[in-house]
Amino acid sequence: MALLSVVVPVYNVAPYLAECLESIAAQTYRDLDVVLVDDGSTDDSARIAAGFAARDERFRLVSQPNAGLGAARNTGVRAARGELLQFVDSDDVLPPDAARTLAAAIACTGSDFATGNTLRLDSRGLRPSRMHARIFTHTRLRTHVTRDPELLGDRTAWNKVFRRAFWDRHGFAFPEGVLYEDTPVMVPAHVLARSVDVVHTPVYHWRRREGGDRSITQRREETRNFVDRFDGVDGVSRFLGEGGWADLRRWYDASAVRSDLAFYLRVLPEAPDEYIHVFLDRCNEFLDRVPPRVLDRLPAATRVQWHLVRQRRVPELLEVIRASRDGGVPVVRRGLRRYRALPYLDAGLPYLPRRLYRAGPSRLRRTFTAINHKIKFLDSCR
Repeated sequence: MALLSVVVPVYNVAPYLAECLESIAAQTYRDLDVVLVDDGSTDDSARIAAGFAARDERFRLVSQPNAGLGAARNTGVRAARGELLQFVDSDDVLPPDAARTLAAAIACTGSDFATGNTLRLDSRGLRPSRMHARIFTHTRLRTHVTRDPELLGDRTAWNKVFRRAFWDRHGFAFPEGVLYEDTPVMVPAHVLARSVDVVHTPVYHWRRREGGDRSITQRREETRNFVDRFDGVDGVSRFLGEGGWADLRRWYDASAVRSDLAFYLRVLPEAPDEYIHVFLDRCNEFLDRVPPRVLDRLPAATRVQWHLVRQRRVPELLEVIRASRDGGVPVVRRGLRRYRALPYLDAGLPYLPRRLYRAGPSRLRRTFTAINHKIKFLDSCR
């Protein structure tokens, strides 16, 4: 078996670290080189990591002053010795066969990397990750994002095993000094790979921190959090455009509007004025490049919200967001048409035409529409 290097950045995760490292030590894939990068921890994390390194010769501890997750991962890659490369965040957990499942896939197919399904972990147990569930419905070997555009949504580093030669050939490195390091590397990796193996089996348990100990993805109401996420999304969009992948760029931009940027749209009622102004400026800059039909195809509630973003109508925007949060906005009829009963539906405002509120088609019709869109996309790539 090829030597697999597992890079584990460590920073102030003492309550979770032992469980994480035990799950790595217990992997059924035994030929491991585990690089623990202590990124200037101020709690017991470094001591816990050193204890594992002393007990298990496969574990090595590298220490550096605090520089952030991206820098710690890059340090780990430079220290890694293996032909294969894997990343694990130090508050998460690996199922016992995770490394073997992914490494076996690329050994069989020759693909540049393998990516697997993910479960969310909290005090109540395990449940599917909504971010990953639609992508990992079934196993597909030797596929590629041009044939399987849903893979544009597979943007996390830690559910994958890479060939080190592929990583080095393209000079991949995580951005440093920012939050959300994964997307600017993972989407280009999907595009530049010759082929990718997509594995339905869950290979990662992604912890949802509870109480006051919140992870980065749980702090979306912070201005820096949004700016770093936006810059990553914008950079990938430009990468696809400059590389000539116009069809992929359209799919990616639409996905960003539906998910990445929409996550921040939902927290605007709790955000300070500075955050709201930055959000409006950045998102309108992005939407200037997105075809209007992308917004037209969104669900009614999201469509109305983005329209108000374009209009910079803050009071109305915040009211619609609050009304949409429960997800149970009723459908009402006006003549022969069906509409979502959101604020201002019947206000007759010139900047909020009623057509924006139209309720979507039935589930069956949505399924056929999605299939048709995918067929057209695949035809355009031939």
